Amino acid sequence: MKYYVSNNMKKTIINSFLLCLCLCLTAQLHAQIKDYKVVPDFNYSDYSQYMNYATQPWALMNQTLYLENVNDSLLDYFFVGMRANEYEASKNSKGKTISDKDKSRGYNKNNSVRVNGKTISYYHLTRMSKEKLNSLKGAWFVVLDYVPDQFAFNRIKEAVPSKQDWSKLRKPFLKLLVGNTDDTVYYAYQNFYNQYHFPFIPMSYYNYNKNGYPIGKNTNSDLNLISYDTTANYAIVADFLIGQTLTLPVVTDETIERLYNGIRIYNYDDDSRKYSFTEYPTAKARRLEGVKFHVTDVAFDAKNLTDVYLKLVIDNRQDTIYYKYPTKKERHLFPFVIDNFLTRIKQEYKDREFVVRGDKFPLTVIDLRRKTPITLHQGDKFRCLDVVVKDGKFQMLMRNEKGRKFYMPEDYALGDWLSFDKYLMDNRVEKYRYTYPSAFKAICNKELIPTMTMDMTELSWGKPDREVFTNFDGSDRHWFYMGNVYVIYKNNKLHRVARIPKELR
Repeated sequence: MKYYVSNNMKKTIINSFLLCLCLCLTAQLHAQIKDYKVVPDFNYSDYSQYMNYATQPWALMNQTLYLENVNDSLLDYFFVGMRANEYEASKNSKGKTISDKDKSRGYNKNNSVRVNGKTISYYHLTRMSKEKLNSLKGAWFVVLDYVPDQFAFNRIKEAVPSKQDWSKLRKPFLKLLVGNTDDTVYYAYQNFYNQYHFPFIPMSYYNYNKNGYPIGKNTNSDLNLISYDTTANYAIVADFLIGQTLTLPVVTDETIERLYNGIRIYNYDDDSRKYSFTEYPTAKARRLEGVKFHVTDVAFDAKNLTDVYLKLVIDNRQDTIYYKYPTKKERHLFPFVIDNFLTRIKQEYKDREFVVRGDKFPLTVIDLRRKTPITLHQGDKFRCLDVVVKDGKFQMLMRNEKGRKFYMPEDYALGDWLSFDKYLMDNRVEKYRYTYPSAFKAICNKELIPTMTMDMTELSWGKPDREVFTNFDGSDRHWFYMGNVYVIYKNNKLHRVARIPKELR
């Protein structure tokens, strides 16, 4: 059976098909546009979300930046302006006559140059006014590009032809689009050498750390520039202190010997942060007691690359000092107090109770009110009211049951491990005072006796360096201390203390 279709029906079918096809294509195009929408908050592989400052080149491209606060010191870093050829056109300049030599080198009247078919031009920038900067408080920005200024452009343009290399053109300014407007501003982004002045919060960083957007002026006040391990008042890797705030409580001769003035040995081909150092004036160094510093970078001595220096900017001043960072073996020479560490130990020690070891560890302190000496006896209890830095050491402000107060200094220097264990014990030892008097006495004297539990051993000697589970010689656990001393437990009771022979270490 055959069906015949008229010409009108054919036209109707074809038109319907074309209409459906157009609708499908339109819907597909809309879907593609929606899916392809550029979201400037991607997690870039070359941008560390652990830092509030990107040290890798071009890592902030298309990032969204939030400017929470502004101050007068930022006037040196914010600029306004436009591309050179746009600036020339805005003045209705007729331009200069171009010589045959310049034509052969690819220059035009707008101070730009063409390389491989692309026009390279600088930006004509001027410092932003104070009123304009204040209006940007709380604004959002999108990083459009990294751009050069006239100085960077002319440095290569005015070189002899044999030394012109436009691939080395430095672009030290961020071109920023303000919010959803067409207004553009420029920020002097000098690699990673002005971290102290970097006022923005990249949204990738904020989302990674807070999982949300800042909505108030104090929302992100607790963010650190870098993940710093605050378990010690010293960082084995000096780079980890970048972004931290340090306080110098006391100036000693050892500290003065490590302070320097520095000048960077600048080289466009070498970005290894090499410096030339000279001794810091002693008279100026003596006046640094109690001063706060911001660690903005680390530097290296061009003569000895193994020496590392902290680049310190004095709070509220544009003064820079370089401090020769002590190695791990010299960490006891570290004279600064890391503010984040002090905050942490205040939270850890405040309102805790301690028991005096006494006997083998006699201690005399000064009553703060009567200014008379107090001899502490074994078993005396005190409560920590605060942790302060006094006389160049961490000290706990203590109060006994009678209300008498005194300062208790730490066992070591500032940069060494924080410890008050030489003269004090944790209040947990109180539970053994009357039930296990022999163990209580041994713990006070930092001694070990048979039948001690693991909790008693930890109160006496602290946590072990290493723990091994074994059934060797009938024991079930070994605790290792100081590398060659180990405590043997049987049935979770201390059996004996042994020392590894020299030939087996």
